[in-house]
Amino acid sequence: MRTEGPVVVAVDGSAHSRRTVDWGLAEAERLGAPAVLVRAFQEPYEYTWGWVAAPGGAEVEAKEHLARELERAAAEHPRLDVAMEVLHGPTVPQLRARTAGARMLVTGAGERPSKRIGPVAAHLAAHARCTVAVVRPEPSGGAGARVVVGVDGSVPSVAAARVAAREAELRGVPLLVVHARPTTRAPFGAPMELPALSDSDANDPAHRAAAQLTQRLGEEFAGIAIDLRLVDDEPANAVVGAARDAQLVVVGSRGLGAFAGMLLGSVSTQVARTAHCTTMVVHEG
Repeated sequence: MRTEGPVVVAVDGSAHSRRTVDWGLAEAERLGAPAVLVRAFQEPYEYTWGWVAAPGGAEVEAKEHLARELERAAAEHPRLDVAMEVLHGPTVPQLRARTAGARMLVTGAGERPSKRIGPVAAHLAAHARCTVAVVRPEPSGGAGARVVVGVDGSVPSVAAARVAAREAELRGVPLLVVHARPTTRAPFGAPMELPALSDSDANDPAHRAAAQLTQRLGEEFAGIAIDLRLVDDEPANAVVGAARDAQLVVVGSRGLGAFAGMLLGSVSTQVARTAHCTTMVVHEG
C-alpha cells in the first residue's frame, strides 16, 4: 500500500454519501494523511422528454455540494488538511485517473441492496491505481469490532495482511487472519479424504506458512491481538463469513488463483461484492 499521497474520498450526493465522507475523513485522520473530497460531473448532452438542463448547472451543483461537505469537514476535523476538487467527465475514468499518486480511494458501495455494490464501486475496486475502500451504507460491526483479512500466500495477500494489521493497530482492535483451502476432489468427482486443515499437522505447508505469517505480523504489530483461522471452505465464502460482524475486511487485489493480467481476482471480487462490512482492496503496485 502506498504510504504517501492523500486519501481521496468520492462524493456523489446520494443518501449514503455522508457516511462515505465520514469514513474517509476518519481514515485520513488515522493515517495522518491529507484528504481530498472529489465529485465528478458531466453536463447532459441529449434532450430528455423535450428539454435539456441549463449548461453549467451540473458543475454549480457539484461545487456547492462539495463546499458544504468541506465546511462540515473543517468543523468536525479541525486538524485535518482537507481540500475539494471537481472532476469534469464520466465518473469512473475521472476517479480512476485521480487515484494516480493517491494513498487510498474511498467510495460508497452504491444503492443496490440486493447486489450490495454498485457498478462504480466495482469498477474502481478493480481498476484503481491505489488501495480502494468500499464503504457500506450501514456498518455491520461497532467501533470495537475486529478487522479481518484473507490470505492465500500470494504477494498481494501478504501485502493485504500487513495493511490489515496496520488498520487494526490504528483502531486498537483485534485482527483475524483467515486462510481457506477449497475442497479438493479426486478424478471422476470422488471426494478425497484429507485431514481438516484446522487440525492438520504443523508441517502441513499451508498450515505452516499461515502460522509463520501470523507470527511475523505479531512481532511487527505487537500491540494488537492476532488470531489465525484455518478452514476447509471456498475462500470467498470463508472470508465473508468471518467478517460478518467485523468493521473492516481486507483482501489483496489478486490471489494465487488469478489469471495473469487480471486486475481483480475472483475471490477479491466476490468479497468486495458480498461482504457485510466495509471492504478494503489492496493493490500491491
